Amino acid sequence: MRLSEIGARIRKQRSELGLTQEQLARLTELSRTTINQLENGTLRDLGYAKLAHILGVLGLDLQAEPAKGLNHALAVAARTASTSYKTPLSPEILAQMLESGEARPEFRPHLMTLLDETPLPVVVKAVYEAAQHSSTVTPRKIIQHLASWAHELHAHRTVWG
Repeated sequence: MRLSEIGARIRKQRSELGLTQEQLARLTELSRTTINQLENGTLRDLGYAKLAHILGVLGLDLQAEPAKGLNHALAVAARTASTSYKTPLSPEILAQMLESGEARPEFRPHLMTLLDETPLPVVVKAVYEAAQHSSTVTPRKIIQHLASWAHELHAHRTVWG
């Protein structure tokens, strides 16, 4: 959930409780400007402790849920991994390799791009998507496959090692 979405929820809850921004600011020991910017989605950053305090005062909490918004992550990951190569890596072949852990030789350069250049949220969503479509492999196992490939292919990103 983005800070702007949380801010909108805070505005709704504050209004339902009949509080003004000024009252909420006093209750949370923050400035009215901070509350206003949070509710309007213009606040760039707010520490967790302050945000948790605001939510607590309003009777809300911050639930960690799987991120939404990226559909067809395997397709996005495959397309990103194929950007610089003549032969494209299809989402189906990527899913097969992720499930089996076998890196087809003709797609090893693509895997290097996947491991080193593809945004990590895309890779993680692709892992979940591949595991969701498989009856035999878990996300944990797919991450192990990625780590193994990173070691074998000498990937530069340190997150895999």
